[in-house]
Amino acid sequence: MEKKIIMRYFNINTSKQKASVGLFFFFIFLKVSYAQDFKLAGIKYVNYQKSEIKNDLGNQEISFQEFGTFVNFPKKLKNDKTVLVNGFGYGFVEASFDNPLFQPSQNEEKLQTFFYQLTLLHQWNEKWNLLVNLKPTLASDFEAKLSSDDFIFQGAVTATRKFSSSFKLGGGLAYSARLGSPRLIPLINLQYKNNKHEINAFLPISAKYSYSLLPNNKLDLGVKYNLNGGNFNVHSDDNSIDKINYSRANFGVTADYQLTKLLRLEAFGGVSAGRKYSLIDADDITYDFDSESAPFFSVGIVLVPPKRK
Repeated sequence: MEKKIIMRYFNINTSKQKASVGLFFFFIFLKVSYAQDFKLAGIKYVNYQKSEIKNDLGNQEISFQEFGTFVNFPKKLKNDKTVLVNGFGYGFVEASFDNPLFQPSQNEEKLQTFFYQLTLLHQWNEKWNLLVNLKPTLASDFEAKLSSDDFIFQGAVTATRKFSSSFKLGGGLAYSARLGSPRLIPLINLQYKNNKHEINAFLPISAKYSYSLLPNNKLDLGVKYNLNGGNFNVHSDDNSIDKINYSRANFGVTADYQLTKLLRLEAFGGVSAGRKYSLIDADDITYDFDSESAPFFSVGIVLVPPKRK
């Protein structure tokens, strides 16, 4: 009887160990196959300080506060080489104006975005992997009835080759509103890791170098740049403005601290430059302007696969 109990206990624990090991290697597969650092879920806040608008009128400034959250649900397919990821996300942008450029009574604009994304990760062989991402998005101030103008279809395809245990290089194409108006963007994907040094680049969109510190490499310090922006359908009382586009280039330092095996605290701060804006009216006439460089910072917490040792 005692022997049966012991054997039963052993079998239960073996099953749990197999499940834990399977989950661990599933996470590692995601991280290795994905072009960048894969994140299962996260929440982030970004603050762009006031920046003077470049025009002849003077005394006009603009600032942004942004909030975003997302969650991804990965599922490994039966062929053991493919992972399907269903993701959902929400973003909120508040633009504040001093002496607004339009609608003088309105000194702020609140914009929202909802997206669903379907990502396919396929490991062709030991050297090649493929990523396909489809991301239908709603981006609007939601102050009027939804229309096709509130919808943006985004996506990307990349193929990456492993040249060694520390270096991978690939390329592809994206269709994205990251640079303001939706457009095709050629991509170069570069990954390099050697001991405590790591480079992840998705050129021309982003690039990051980090160096690991502390026991178990809990702290990563580095430098980073990224390009981002948005394209939002908006409603104005006099129907003068139909869309707002903006883009920017962020340069600064990063600090990522591993709180637990799966939870990571991320901070990024520096200078936001190349801040460009476009207002598009009902007749498709575009009014372009930009603003001076200004400080920014972001902080967030993400759920990530465990680090490889």
